[in-house]
Amino acid sequence: MALAAAAALISCDPAKETQAEPELSLRIDNVDAGSKSNQFISVKASKEWSLEINFAGGEQYDVTQWAYLETDSITVVRGFGDKNDVVFGWAANNSPDARTLTLVLTSAGKSVTREFTQAGMQGSVPLPSSIKSDPVPGWLELPATDDKALFFITHSTNYAGKEQRNFSFYWDTAALVAHWVAYPLNKKLAGSGSRTNEWGLDPKIPHRFQPVLFRGYSNADYEGGWYNRGHQIPSADRLIYESNIQTFYGTNMTPQRGELNSYAWASLEGMVRDWSYQTDTLYVVTGCVVEGSTESVTDNEGKRVKVPVGYFKALLAFSKAGTIGITGSTGGYTAAAFWFDHKAYQSGRYAVLAQRMTIDQLEAKTGIDFFVNLPSRIGQDKASVVEATSDSWWK
Repeated sequence: MALAAAAALISCDPAKETQAEPELSLRIDNVDAGSKSNQFISVKASKEWSLEINFAGGEQYDVTQWAYLETDSITVVRGFGDKNDVVFGWAANNSPDARTLTLVLTSAGKSVTREFTQAGMQGSVPLPSSIKSDPVPGWLELPATDDKALFFITHSTNYAGKEQRNFSFYWDTAALVAHWVAYPLNKKLAGSGSRTNEWGLDPKIPHRFQPVLFRGYSNADYEGGWYNRGHQIPSADRLIYESNIQTFYGTNMTPQRGELNSYAWASLEGMVRDWSYQTDTLYVVTGCVVEGSTESVTDNEGKRVKVPVGYFKALLAFSKAGTIGITGSTGGYTAAAFWFDHKAYQSGRYAVLAQRMTIDQLEAKTGIDFFVNLPSRIGQDKASVVEATSDSWWK
């Protein structure tokens, strides 16, 4: 018996020994609404491990990713052995409600969890009691603003120490969507940074006249029950932190089907940025049409929001050197427009270009008068040529 016991001890394989429980330590597990921040968290494990963020309400479509591991947008990291400097970061919470997530550490089939909670703003977001239009300037990107049922609103931000316009929109208090969002775009204005995911309320619009969208729009009749929160000015068009936050206001969103938002529409957004980098400035109008819509969804408080029947972009490029498209004969300008019914399209450049049209054609389709300040810059004759032409540069 003694010899058998000794043999068993000699043959013991340390690799087959039971691993100790993995450990996960947070220095702070409860924070205020505040601004975005981060901390180091510690992992103890003798083998390979994975660390994942599970967001509360993760079964809901389009849940907000408000925290990350190591770098923005990453929610799962992997490693081996002890690590004391895993970066865990979070965005500001502009919602009145608190939110909670769970960190899950898994190693050798064993898991340990820790909860992390961020307080809400608790109604401290200052909102006006009434809505009124801002003064309408003569910016080149602006369409006509003569519909008395809609409100012209503009947001400014700080660029290199100067207060400048960020974007403007035409707000419909009945449909709870902007008919269009207009803004200038180039490399400098796009800037550098990352998506903040700081979903919030628009400080210029009364609470009752704007959607609350800290998660997606709800519609029980739609597959999955949730519509995307479709940006009109994309987050990636404004990467400077202060500017990017404003792109996450509910007033910049429309209820958009994922099969459009994630495919052809995303392709078009990328193409618009590429075009803008080749110009001095690209003036962009992104919009939707709700006239004729028979469908609505609800925001996070049950307010009804109209589902658009179609989406568009109107683009006006300026080249000071006059070296792109027809710009050499039009005072530096060329334009193009795109229309998409609210349905699925293939992604990619060819699918997008199949939807290209002239500004005149888009005006006839939408009833919107685009780039109303262009004639004052180059004269009516040249402006008419620009709006009637979609030249081969847009490819």
